[in-house]
Amino acid sequence: MHSMKFRRAERGISLLEVLISLLILSLGALGFAGLQLKGLKTTEDANYRAQATLIAQDAVERLLSNPGEISAYLNGNGYTAVAPGSAPPTTCMDSACSSSEMAAWDKSHLVWTAANSLPAGQIMITDCAFNGAQCVIVSWNGMAPGTCSTASGINNAIDSTCLVLEVIR
Repeated sequence: MHSMKFRRAERGISLLEVLISLLILSLGALGFAGLQLKGLKTTEDANYRAQATLIAQDAVERLLSNPGEISAYLNGNGYTAVAPGSAPPTTCMDSACSSSEMAAWDKSHLVWTAANSLPAGQIMITDCAFNGAQCVIVSWNGMAPGTCSTASGINNAIDSTCLVLEVIR
């Protein structure tokens, strides 16, 4: 007598397991890509903060090296944003300048540096409303320098794209 072997119909269980494995693998790859993008954004933010710190330190050094013209550096005396690439109008590097001309050149050079080093970069030097010192404010990514500091203190929100240095003479 012959024993009859019954063939079992294929049910596709192995194929379903492979599809589920591919789904899990693709979710892991998406997670990894998201982490990479977050890392790139964090690196970019750190670079912008480093550039802003250098610009602010430069402004502090210029402010302290020309003490007779402190009022010329302050906010009311025009820190108009410039388009990236446009050069400062005059230079005090090649010729002798008075202290007021040096202050005007410093301001134009600081504005130019902020515009060319940061996206939508701006700089402002003003009296700090909360402690009587002078504040050097550098902002980027469209944040207005005036929103970085208020009468109650410095805006330290996590998404703030500005840097404030206090200058106490």
